[in-house]
Amino acid sequence: MNKTRQAGVRQPALRIVHVITGLNTGGAEMALCRLLESLRPLEFQNSVVVLGPESALSGKVAALAELHHLGMRAGRMTPADLLNLRRVLRRARPDVMQGWMYHANFAATLAAVGLGVPLAWGIRHSLYSLEREKPRTRWVIRASAALSRWPARIVYNSAVSRRQHAEFGFRDSRGCVIPNGFATSAFAPDAAARSRIRAELGIAQDALAIGLVARVHPMKDHAHFLRAAARYRVDNPNVVLVLVGDGTDKGNTQLVELIDEFQLRDNVRLCGRRTDIAAVNNGLDIASSSSSWGEAFPNAIAEAMACGTPCVATGVGDLRDIIDETGIVVPPRDPIALSAGWTKLAALGMEGRRALGTRARQRIIDRFSLAMNAQKYAAIYRGIAHMRSDATSVRGAGK
Repeated sequence: MNKTRQAGVRQPALRIVHVITGLNTGGAEMALCRLLESLRPLEFQNSVVVLGPESALSGKVAALAELHHLGMRAGRMTPADLLNLRRVLRRARPDVMQGWMYHANFAATLAAVGLGVPLAWGIRHSLYSLEREKPRTRWVIRASAALSRWPARIVYNSAVSRRQHAEFGFRDSRGCVIPNGFATSAFAPDAAARSRIRAELGIAQDALAIGLVARVHPMKDHAHFLRAAARYRVDNPNVVLVLVGDGTDKGNTQLVELIDEFQLRDNVRLCGRRTDIAAVNNGLDIASSSSSWGEAFPNAIAEAMACGTPCVATGVGDLRDIIDETGIVVPPRDPIALSAGWTKLAALGMEGRRALGTRARQRIIDRFSLAMNAQKYAAIYRGIAHMRSDATSVRGAGK
């Protein structure tokens, strides 16, 4: 045992620098916030470098860690940008650098050259097909596969994602899986929130409310959700469909036109971006996901489960393992199957859905708690830092 530890002297906190493209309210950004809240400050000193400008979560992150914005243009990195990132890293002198998502992983790898900083990549995306990605993202993914021998660890948030990336050429010997973690005290059943949200949205207490919490993006596949809703509405004219997330507002003319095309205007509640997602989940009878690709570990479904809301979701990423027998998983891009899943849960009645939701919440508590997530990241960071110190010791002994 280390003599310093034997003497009871506290070891200095490990310095972790997290590099991320932006701080909008996406899944990776929220996961970073939760991790910063959970890592013990006496053991870890966190800094966050954002490649882009200030955005929605900047204030929250600034309260949790030292924060730097580099103000890069989206999708573009100049030599000057890379030098700025290297200057921040030199000042921070991190023990470990953690990238979050493809572009930040790539930038962090280039910036770390010659600095002797151990690197971890974070990949939170499933890779069903490159053709569905933007051209620049395709290039970054290909380049990352070639560079994947550089990070000490590649941290995926789903087993499906790890397998897919290994098949694409990412070095699997560096890979590990740390599922997302959730604060089950904040995301919990709340009868008062249910009543409040349903009153706000004009949902009768005996109406069935089906929700989709997702920003408007092709991979979230709102079109197939609405196709399933149009089919379900034929026999259930009073169903209420709650859409929450960036782009789910009346200003999105394409979405509004699609809603009108399926004659769902009276059934849909467009909520836009909201911060009270736990309350919204409590207001639902069924939470849903219609994603057709790209998802690895969808936060929205696990958050709904933690609130005791049963789910019907498409089987992308690790959703089959997440939901297991506490809900229904259907094939992507199949509105008939999605509608049938809603029908099955609706037939259970309120008490049946409540019992299923109780099981769903327990699954999140047992397998996907925030504490478990933080412990696994802490172990990764300690291991990487230990590898670095061992390497330094070997070099010193050889002099």
